[in-house]
Amino acid sequence: MKRFLWWGLSLCLYMGLQTMLFAQSNLPISSSQQPLKYRIAFIDPRFQLTKEQFMEVSQQAAEIWQTETGKTYFTYDSEAQLSINLIYDDHQIIKNEQQNSLNTLLQKQEQWSLKNEEIVLNKQEISQLSSDLNKKKISLRAEFEQYQRDVTRFNQGEHQYYRADELKERQKQLEQKSENIKNESNDLNFKIQLLNLKIKELNQEQSDLAALKTQFKLEQKISIEPFHKGLFSQNQIQIYGYTSLNDLRLTLAHEFGHALGLKHTTDPKSLMYPLLKEQDIHNFKLTNSDLELLGSIYSSIKENH
Repeated sequence: MKRFLWWGLSLCLYMGLQTMLFAQSNLPISSSQQPLKYRIAFIDPRFQLTKEQFMEVSQQAAEIWQTETGKTYFTYDSEAQLSINLIYDDHQIIKNEQQNSLNTLLQKQEQWSLKNEEIVLNKQEISQLSSDLNKKKISLRAEFEQYQRDVTRFNQGEHQYYRADELKERQKQLEQKSENIKNESNDLNFKIQLLNLKIKELNQEQSDLAALKTQFKLEQKISIEPFHKGLFSQNQIQIYGYTSLNDLRLTLAHEFGHALGLKHTTDPKSLMYPLLKEQDIHNFKLTNSDLELLGSIYSSIKENH
């Protein structure tokens, strides 16, 4: 009977110890001063991101916490309980479609701008050609008037000043100049017609572009509710989307913060702010708000920030 009681007591102690150990394994790192181990578990191939690339980004995310504090909070371990998963879901599909629509919109806008610049240059060219042509017409008109006066004087017997063959040669030259100006005028009119056609097409493209912008804004409004790009729960970090590797780095660093046991801040420039909006994603450094959160959990953070 005593043996039975002792065995039962031992079993209860063992189960209690195992329960305590299991509970501790799900607690954030704040309950321990040891670095939190993590591993890369799953990467949806539609992100076209290799495991090596994702590991590099995860190390950069971990370094954000280390650089400003001089303390190692995270370390990679292929057998770690904390797993990181890159999940491709309906949100990402919609976001990608919206991004493709935006890229198309921006591309069309760039094309419109280039065509508009070309039209501006064509207008300047036509304006210069028109000005030069008017000057030639004025000069030719003056030459014709002078020619007519010389012909009149020749017909009145003042032939000592002019010879008939000279007047005929001048007439041929004036006729050739007149023909040249006529051809230039026709070329100019053709360029004007072509320019007007380009302007008409550009105006239509501008109208189409405005319609695309309106459609894009409507699609943005009726899309599903905004979602968190990352989520930490129990022993998993789920990343649902990113716009760039820098964006992914900060998103993962944010979820690392939750894994440490940190809550959100109200500072829009801090890493632990709920949204990635005003942070410098290229050269981010922990803000005082982030460090204060760490200080509330850890008593020994270096003062070199």
